[in-house]
Amino acid sequence: MTIDADRIDDAVLALLHLTLHDQNRASKGFDQDALGRLHQKGLIDDPASGPESVGLTSDGLQRSKELFDAMFTRRSAEPTPAGNEQSSRYPHIKVKLADLGDQLWPILRRVSYAMSDADVDEAEIEQYKAEVKASRDPVAVSSRWVNVVRRAG
Repeated sequence: MTIDADRIDDAVLALLHLTLHDQNRASKGFDQDALGRLHQKGLIDDPASGPESVGLTSDGLQRSKELFDAMFTRRSAEPTPAGNEQSSRYPHIKVKLADLGDQLWPILRRVSYAMSDADVDEAEIEQYKAEVKASRDPVAVSSRWVNVVRRAG
């Protein structure tokens, strides 16, 4: 099994957002290797400084919020805790994915192009992209955003 350090770094950065205090400081109670990689990427200050917290850079703050929102917030189109399914955020946008299987990048391109063609705000499209990239199931994420057709025809 190969570990994807970038995905681990994204998860740690998202969780740093959860522990934010004093505008840009977060608990550094995470894996030191991951914190070191985040520092090398310019997303946090040197984790060796300060006793209990680490400072996030402006890029780190922005990215941590995006990742936190994509990974951990419930969208209005997600099932409610009771399991009641709701429609997608943009049900008028119909996207056929029958020929793509579960391939992340082709799905991301097709859905984001369809959203763009339907004049969806660029910030919303970027939010969709971040959510898809952070997910293991691009079809499920896409279904929360648009009307996905999985069968041929």
